Amino acid sequence: MSATTPSFSTDRPLLGRFRLTIKAVHFASVLLLGTILLPTVPLLGRYSKYLINWWLGRMLAALGVTVELDGEAPAGPMLVVANHCSWLDILVLGRAFNTAFVSKAEVGKWPLVGSFARAGGTLFLSRGAGKTGETSAAIREVLDHDRSVLFFPEGTTTYDPTPHRFHARLFAAAIDGGYPVLPVGLRYADDTTPPGMHHALAPWVNEAPLGPHFRDLFKLHGITAQLRVCAPINPRGYDRRSLAEAARTAVAHRQAMAAARNARRTASAHTADDA
Repeated sequence: MSATTPSFSTDRPLLGRFRLTIKAVHFASVLLLGTILLPTVPLLGRYSKYLINWWLGRMLAALGVTVELDGEAPAGPMLVVANHCSWLDILVLGRAFNTAFVSKAEVGKWPLVGSFARAGGTLFLSRGAGKTGETSAAIREVLDHDRSVLFFPEGTTTYDPTPHRFHARLFAAAIDGGYPVLPVGLRYADDTTPPGMHHALAPWVNEAPLGPHFRDLFKLHGITAQLRVCAPINPRGYDRRSLAEAARTAVAHRQAMAAARNARRTASAHTADDA
């Protein structure tokens, strides 16, 4: 299945050649700026996250992505978990929550992307027996140094804003350290996107080639990343499996409520148009 196989058609026209060229120049300039600033990140120590957050904002603007945040994250370090749709999630959630990330080890070897990930304090998850425990201990260490950590418990990207099963192993870091878990629902949309669905061009799934997906998404006039922050979950009394399921249920409920609200708004708008 292609990364850009939609479950519906987008009716909004794509950018013309002139505006696409302007957007490409803007994007290239921000990418170049990030490359220039990259060597300074380790020198800034604990203040580096502010530079990274600023650059992420510039990158999202260059891509035409607007972030809508519904709810607030409480102060203090926490384990942030979210449903997973695309490579774009890291830019969006990194900008919104300024966290360290957990990523598969292969990402660290990608040209340029791996360098940016390491500079941002990404924790790389290696495959194999005993490796999950090492990653969980690394997550705990970051939390103990007063910085939040975010990972995607589904373990893969999906087409559906409603989360699939959450893998439980990395929730151990929250339980062992007594850190709250903050579930977050993520959805990409514009004003033509049906309620309860991602924009047709947003999902990047099934290890599809990145180039064609980036090209199609880049041609859009703009897209909104909707973040729905759930209530934090105190891990006391949970084991890993029950905590993972509580987080998944919170995201699913938040997404369902938002979809129902958007459906009512769409129905009301159609009724007004017919009147």
